[in-house]
Amino acid sequence: MADTYDLAVVGGGAAGLTAAISAARRGNSVAVLERLPSPGRKILATGGGRCNLLNEGLAPSSFTSTDPALVASVLERFGRREIREFFSGLGLRLQADEKGRVYPATNQAASVLKVLELEVRRLGVQVEAGFVVGRVEPRAGGFRLRAADSRAVEGRAVILAGGGKAYPALGSDGSCYGLAASFGHRIVTPVPSAVPLLVKDRMCHLLQGQRLLVRAGSRIGGRAGRTAEGELLFTQYGLSGTAVLDISEDISIALNRDGLRDVAVVVDLLPDMTAADVAGELSRRMKAGWETRSLVSGLLPEKLGPLVPQLAGEAGAAAGKGDPREKARRLAGALKRMEFAVQGTRGWNEAEFTAGGVDAREVKPGTLESRLRGGLYFAGEVLDVQGGRGGFNLAWAWATGLAAGLTE
Repeated sequence: MADTYDLAVVGGGAAGLTAAISAARRGNSVAVLERLPSPGRKILATGGGRCNLLNEGLAPSSFTSTDPALVASVLERFGRREIREFFSGLGLRLQADEKGRVYPATNQAASVLKVLELEVRRLGVQVEAGFVVGRVEPRAGGFRLRAADSRAVEGRAVILAGGGKAYPALGSDGSCYGLAASFGHRIVTPVPSAVPLLVKDRMCHLLQGQRLLVRAGSRIGGRAGRTAEGELLFTQYGLSGTAVLDISEDISIALNRDGLRDVAVVVDLLPDMTAADVAGELSRRMKAGWETRSLVSGLLPEKLGPLVPQLAGEAGAAAGKGDPREKARRLAGALKRMEFAVQGTRGWNEAEFTAGGVDAREVKPGTLESRLRGGLYFAGEVLDVQGGRGGFNLAWAWATGLAAGLTE
């Protein structure tokens, strides 16, 4: 005998818990079906344990999607102000940093999960832990959701809020894609996003562990793509750091979804200096007789010194022996535009987000109800909507949870 509810929410993460609260506040009986032993595990890991839950710059332009109009329709109803009011109503104090990233005032992700859990309990939402949904079957007046252990729940409406594929150990294993596909929904191939990149380059090996503040950009098929400023980390497998994570979405799509191979990262090692200023300083040092490996001393970490002779030799060969100023200009150009061919990305366990998911064009604006099956809704990362780092993706989870929870 299956328990029957007005709403069954698949997934007890940020979007799922918010959707449950939104629906229960309207008097609906709600069950949250969570595959892990307890809900909200991924919330605890966000923002380095601090939970960067929102960004003051939240806007539709912060996202990419198969349907930008869907994003705009949701954020028009539940934008920055509404999300702030939602958490204030739960008793959570918020604070923003100088970059507009919003955190709980406690600086603890556990505080965010706690207030959500308290509200879920207050509203009488039933949380079914360890409930791995294997099938969602349409029935007269609703749906039946069956678990692998033979448990079953019935709901007049269903919200798929099981997330994407990033951090599968925290509950996001992509299983909701199969559930959506069973109703005929097209799934845009999910690929890891905000993910480190695989690069086979001598420099990565020699500079392993070195961190730099840089400007990085993607180059796909000869065309310049996204750029970002931040940290670059050289690793044994390639490149990581915030600047690389911020430009990785387009690179991952090109490599993992589109099968392209002409993909590279272009790095400016001295973003706070113009090319002319770098060339002038290098020229002065060359005239003063500085040894080649010391030419970047004081400009870049000393660990880069052993690599300069090769770069200087290449610059000299290109410039010709008789023009030291041209050699300095070309060496400056190499430091300002260092290119790394990308062979691939790291996997789902190291990706912060998922790019891809349920085709957003098959979902109704505002309500997030399926265009293919009445009573079926979507919330969070399961949709093909991606925001950048800095609180945008969690903001999408809260906003879509609030919207989808207003099921009719």
